[in-house]
Amino acid sequence: MDKEDQLTFLIGNKNLSIPLREIAVKVRQGERISFEERVYLYEHADLPYLGVLANFIRERLHGDKTYFNRNFHIEPTNLCVYDCKFCSYSRLIKEREEGWEATMEDMMGEVRKYDSEPVTEVHIVGGVLPQYNMDFYMNFFRSIKQHRSELHVKAFTPVEYHYIFKKAKVDYPTALAMIKDAGLESMPGG
Repeated sequence: MDKEDQLTFLIGNKNLSIPLREIAVKVRQGERISFEERVYLYEHADLPYLGVLANFIRERLHGDKTYFNRNFHIEPTNLCVYDCKFCSYSRLIKEREEGWEATMEDMMGEVRKYDSEPVTEVHIVGGVLPQYNMDFYMNFFRSIKQHRSELHVKAFTPVEYHYIFKKAKVDYPTALAMIKDAGLESMPGG
């Protein structure tokens, strides 16, 4: 069944709610869905339904191509000033003996470990540790780019940057420009 047939099946499927069928019609017609429809999808759509919609849009935009990146992760520390309930691996600074703190050399060793691998990205996230300040991370990003300039640096969520920038007493636009200049190319969500 091709992508058009899959969408036609969804639109005509009486087992689906009317809103789900109407959303499928909008997707087929190339229309954007509303905020309320996105919430409805989140609350009511199953994964196969979402997969059909997503693949239809992907093929409309990119044909029969799929893009991947090959990445590796670096977690500088699991020690953190925050106690986020959704984080399963962090340790508060007072629990330091249960955590780890990587040095710059440790982290660059991780980068070098992938020198003979066809990786395209280094993904960096971790706890918020006061001594890992803005200068530390800017030096780290520069070191990565000096070592392997083609490696895409995706690092830290806005929560981590909020703390780093606040501690550095630098406003967001200026700090983001500085971090970007040091080598940051994208951020994961969070």
